[in-house]
Amino acid sequence: MASHETKYCTACRNAFECKAGSITLCHCYAVPLDAAERAYISERYADCLCNACLLEIKNQLIRMSEYEQRVKNAETRIFKVVFPNTTNHYDTLFGGTAMQFMDEVAFITATRFSRKRMVTVSTSKIDFKKPIPADTIVEVIGRVSKIGHTSLEIEVEIYKEEMYNTDNREKAIQGLFTFVALDENKQPTSVL
Repeated sequence: MASHETKYCTACRNAFECKAGSITLCHCYAVPLDAAERAYISERYADCLCNACLLEIKNQLIRMSEYEQRVKNAETRIFKVVFPNTTNHYDTLFGGTAMQFMDEVAFITATRFSRKRMVTVSTSKIDFKKPIPADTIVEVIGRVSKIGHTSLEIEVEIYKEEMYNTDNREKAIQGLFTFVALDENKQPTSVL
């Protein structure tokens, strides 16, 4: 039978009773752990966590779950048709028009996630992988890929499919858009 020993967390200075002899300090929230490690520790070693740290780990897991749900709910999908008036001399979608579609979806995605005023501050690495001919249906998908303090990075993809052949669908364009949240004074503010 394992002995109970009072120990003190070196990070938060709280006392805790440890029933597992191999645990020498509280797994305090100050220790950098990812979500899987925190879940494992809070399930397996709950009796080796000071109450303050156990509560903080549980709160972090709840917040992470809420963030994941917000990211999922913010995903935006819009369908458009490529009409001849949006094509170039090769009868394919103008690159600028494609970027406009992407920026619009990225803006909606960022706004749905943060529910704040968002502005585009940069785009990076937009890859035009396949031409998109006229009379094509495109799906523009925006997803939150990175959450900063005042900024969000949105990944946007455009898939093309033939209007009368649903078996031929492929990714045509992919890019990243960065947005910043602004307050009523047009100053950067927290996205959360």
